[in-house]
Amino acid sequence: MDIVQIGETTRGKNEFSVTMVDDRDNNYIYSAERTSKIKSNNKWAIQPLLGRNENAEGFSNFTSGLFPDEPLQEDVTNMGVLGDLEEPYLAKAIELITGSSAKGDQKVVLPIETMTSSKMFTPLKDNMYVTDPPIIW
Repeated sequence: MDIVQIGETTRGKNEFSVTMVDDRDNNYIYSAERTSKIKSNNKWAIQPLLGRNENAEGFSNFTSGLFPDEPLQEDVTNMGVLGDLEEPYLAKAIELITGSSAKGDQKVVLPIETMTSSKMFTPLKDNMYVTDPPIIW
């Protein structure tokens, strides 16, 4: 089957993990719905890497992300409605399948740019600090 990726380069995460806490009844797997079930004196959580994703050909080096065959940036002024034939990504897919021009407008007026990262709200981010006296873990 031919697959065409429409959009932007993916973020490149090719590994998967699970957060584990002291919740034996849920096989130690963290679940936000079960927060009240976690032992109140819990002092640990781990997030082990469990594996790596790969495609049907065994390729798993997605660390640089996957590059789209048909680049199309999300537009804050025209995000569309999922399922609507004029939603930009669906319109582009239909255009590629049928070979006829899309009904939806795919011109990007105000592109959505990444303005944050998951580390933005982490107090120490990924910075290293020198302390006196040194902290030994």
